[in-house]
Amino acid sequence: MAPSPGRLGNTIRLTCLAILFLLIGETFRLPEVALFVWIGFLLSGNDAATSSRMALTGGGMIVIGTGASILCMMFTMAEPAIRLPLMVLLTLCAGYLSSVLTAGMLANVFFFWTVYLLTMVDQVESAGNAIDAWVGNSTDSVIRDSAYLSPEESFLHECLWFALLYAVALTLIIITNHLWGRDPGKVLKKAESDRLLLVADAMDEGCEQHSHSMERLFAASVLGVSGMRKLHDLAVSFKSEAENPAASRALIRYISRISLMATLWATTVNEKRISQSEASPTTPDILQTSSGILRHSARLIVKADDEVALSAFGHDVAANLKRLAKAFAPSPALHPLAREIARSVGIILALSSRPGEVDKSLLPKVDDKPTPLFKPGIAVKQAGRHAAGRLCMSVIICYLIERFTDWPAIGTCVLTCFVVPMGTIGDTTHKMFLRLLGALSGGLAGIFCILVFMPIITGIMGLILMMTPVLFVSAWIKSGSDRIAYAGVQTAFAFCLSILQGYGPTLDMQTARDRVIGVLLGNVVVALVSTTLWPVSVATIARKNLAEAVKTLADMTVFKKENPKAPFDPAQEKDREAFGQAIAAVRSSFSGDALEGAAVSKRLFASDFNHRLLTDIQILAVKISVVVDMAHLSSAIADTTLVALRGWLDRFSQWIVTGEGYNELKSSVPVPPIIPDDPERTIWFSLIDDGIKNILGTLDAAQSNNAGVSHG
Repeated sequence: MAPSPGRLGNTIRLTCLAILFLLIGETFRLPEVALFVWIGFLLSGNDAATSSRMALTGGGMIVIGTGASILCMMFTMAEPAIRLPLMVLLTLCAGYLSSVLTAGMLANVFFFWTVYLLTMVDQVESAGNAIDAWVGNSTDSVIRDSAYLSPEESFLHECLWFALLYAVALTLIIITNHLWGRDPGKVLKKAESDRLLLVADAMDEGCEQHSHSMERLFAASVLGVSGMRKLHDLAVSFKSEAENPAASRALIRYISRISLMATLWATTVNEKRISQSEASPTTPDILQTSSGILRHSARLIVKADDEVALSAFGHDVAANLKRLAKAFAPSPALHPLAREIARSVGIILALSSRPGEVDKSLLPKVDDKPTPLFKPGIAVKQAGRHAAGRLCMSVIICYLIERFTDWPAIGTCVLTCFVVPMGTIGDTTHKMFLRLLGALSGGLAGIFCILVFMPIITGIMGLILMMTPVLFVSAWIKSGSDRIAYAGVQTAFAFCLSILQGYGPTLDMQTARDRVIGVLLGNVVVALVSTTLWPVSVATIARKNLAEAVKTLADMTVFKKENPKAPFDPAQEKDREAFGQAIAAVRSSFSGDALEGAAVSKRLFASDFNHRLLTDIQILAVKISVVVDMAHLSSAIADTTLVALRGWLDRFSQWIVTGEGYNELKSSVPVPPIIPDDPERTIWFSLIDDGIKNILGTLDAAQSNNAGVSHG
């Protein structure tokens, strides 16, 4: 809930968009005004690219799903024996395809909307009151369309109105976001600049491990640059990258690199108790010089001001940095870091100053392979079948409850079944909590406004003034992190359903009550089905991703560059990105681990030990990368040690999955070698050994704390 850059502006934009939808809906008396206003919350993201993409894909699938519902209705309107099995089949397709398709979200939206409209056929058939005609401004001034339309025409009337509403909504969202939305390219540049300034602050303080700036940098380095990569992809799709997109991606890579090197500098000095003034008289010079260049690069990224002079750093910046790094030759612990800092800072300056003219050898190769339609792996297909079974069972139970109780107002329970399931119990519980919290908050806010403000409202301006505070709070939550954003969407939905009942004042509070009951019922059914049929623990996924990350690290340990003098090797960088993505997935999954009960959880350890273990593995990966990147004089002893280290990491990966052979894992740690003619790798192998001991120490502490749950 804390403020963040751009959050207030996005909140104001989202609130104004909802008010615009309200004005259009009330002025032209569109049916389902509450749904129309809520569409802005559902399809709007935190930047223009995300909003446009969601509007085109999500809204487009809803329009297509409406057409599919009409076709299904043409053949099954008078044949419930055909319609009900068809709904079951479509629900199975929704669960399976949303799990196995690369664009699974679109499949889920399409099938969900088709099934949801088909559930309304029974109501239309029995009551014929899908869309009402109005002869006045009050809620009593209504003529049910059953008075002048047949059930078939009534359902068609409703579907066509839904299609029109979504078409208008997605058009308005795209236009407003292009005119007012945040440009993801500018957001990316701001994030890149902020990270460089954070590194510069740490360097100005001498990279002291316990300084405030270094603690902030360490926290940012641990989280990685996955957010920047997402912004880069959005900026490319939004065509807001005026410069070379490959240069932008390379810049993100080296920003991550310099962050890790600065962090490792502080860690190395602390572990080896090195006095920086004794290590080299140029220590302050290289850190302060690098800090100045990084600050200059940060200004170039944001403002692209090529006129700022670099005379303070010398005419040949790269040569000056190499000279400062070479002075660390007597310090085998710091020399590799100084060399890497000098190289990375020089490349960052080149990429930020003239990205269109940068040396192509510094740029990653663009992968032109099309995205596969289906996710690879046999396990994915099995998970898809399980997801289809859970979803189908949940929908059938909720639909039967709604029909047998003759309570169509709780139809949101069916919608809940499609929205809540996330694949694992922890994620499902988190989504259910957000949905229930949003429904309760929006419903209570709606009841409060009906009791206090509705009796004194006489026009549209009064309605806007009453709704704006709640819409603003909902938009603020929606503009936050992914962990809470859905609660804002649900708060707005429940509030709009409670308040916008027709085109005049209302004192009906049953809608808010039924909305909450429907959500509660759907959540209970989903929870029971998810924990009964093929339950999936979030920690199972976390262990799998962590094992894959360690396996990738093992492969990185014995990697050999084709050209040792090249700035980087594409294959090596691909492995490093895969490792970073796996670590990010593990860290993200840990957040849902605490929401699982002990009966289903397969977590490694308690939350604090999990995060500590993950951080230790990340630090070990950086240390290994330093040794692998040492391009001078090959050594048989070093190569043999790296092979042994790879074997140990492979055993560690297997232990993460099976939990067997921990004592053998501890006893098989490779002994750091002593290489007489290579003091740098000698000391860095000892640093790697320290990193492994830190990992084993964390594992010992977790097991002695009895916080673990057996693998399974």
